[in-house]
Amino acid sequence: MGPRLSWHHPKPVVLGGGPTCISRFDGRWVTAGWNISATRSEAAATPRLCVRCDNARVIYLDHAATAPPDPRVVEAMLPHLTERFGNPSEPHALGRQARADLDAAREEIASLVGAKPADVVLTGGGTEADNLAVLGRAQGQPGRMVVSAIEHPAVRRTAEVLARRGWEIALAPVLPNGRIDLIELWDLVQTGDALVCVMGASNVTGVVQPIADIAAICAEHAVPLHVDHVQTAAGAELELSELPGRVTIALAAHKLGGPRGVGAVIGSGVESLDPIVFGGGQEGGLRSGTEDVAGAVALAAALRIRQGAEAPAERSQRAALRDDLEARLGLSVVGAEVERLPGHALLLTGYRGDTVVRLFDERGIAISAGSACASGETLPDVTLTAMDIDDDAARSAIRITLGPTTTAADIDAVVAVWTELAPALQVAAEASA
Repeated sequence: MGPRLSWHHPKPVVLGGGPTCISRFDGRWVTAGWNISATRSEAAATPRLCVRCDNARVIYLDHAATAPPDPRVVEAMLPHLTERFGNPSEPHALGRQARADLDAAREEIASLVGAKPADVVLTGGGTEADNLAVLGRAQGQPGRMVVSAIEHPAVRRTAEVLARRGWEIALAPVLPNGRIDLIELWDLVQTGDALVCVMGASNVTGVVQPIADIAAICAEHAVPLHVDHVQTAAGAELELSELPGRVTIALAAHKLGGPRGVGAVIGSGVESLDPIVFGGGQEGGLRSGTEDVAGAVALAAALRIRQGAEAPAERSQRAALRDDLEARLGLSVVGAEVERLPGHALLLTGYRGDTVVRLFDERGIAISAGSACASGETLPDVTLTAMDIDDDAARSAIRITLGPTTTAADIDAVVAVWTELAPALQVAAEASA
């Protein structure tokens, strides 16, 4: 199991007396627990709450952003960072050993997702995998692609680049529950399209897409489908062999308890992609650069844990904890009426999401206000906009994502903190109205 992140509610350490200040998007500051509002300059002179960051005392509930390193994955990759360091392109013994380790990792990755070893192209992360899957089918004259309205920036912004190069990008809408509108998708997809992109599950809402139905639509039109499964792989079974047509998927190890900077694009037809990274011709010419053997071993180990025999029971436990949390908090849940990833909860608090996140953080609980891949953005998340959630509600969202190490005590702690915070937030909101 991963590291045990136990809950600790530290006593506030206030230097010089006075309350903590919490930022708001409107340029004013709210003082936590107090019916006070101040300008930024006034707040600058107010002492801040100081809490030392100690991983052993943090409840980590931001697994959708990145998963804590799983000790089993670390153990698997360590030999390849020390004594088994050879370059797999070299003919000597160390090189041959590295090649054998790389091939074994590739075979295991393929078997765990229902693919062939030749269908696995290792990359430097999920973003690169998505970029390769999209740009790799766009090297010729401008054509047409269909991209869902809720794609991760790794796909969405790549499509925007293609649009500036003359490509026609058709946006596939979603229903208010966050699922792709299959009727609209059928009408949008045209024979001759270069690609259709639909993520397997939203990194924002956790809503799982009906990929088998989407693959069938694409196969009927003889159009390749790319599925960003970076978020899905830790919470749902992947089986490429059961999908019709030409389907590729993107994976990232760090969402599974592995290291950052390790990913893969996998699926039928990868050999027809054009490379976007050039050099020594590794990965069948599709991703040049000395292969990361340790990363490949880590990705295989992480997939073995998240897609293995024990995974279904762990997912069920995570879903039960998530459902208990949602019921006890009593907040509006985005996507509650459809299938979601088992540990994923996107909640509308009625208050600024960044403020709520900060307050939880000061109490030793790590959550988020949305996607970590769009940090610093103040506009409502495009996924929530596509679901017709109004801007104020979207800005009040917090994302709580559970992992294999989450316990019932962690859920109790979240509920206790929210019970403490909600009245003070309400007072502050009324004072600033």
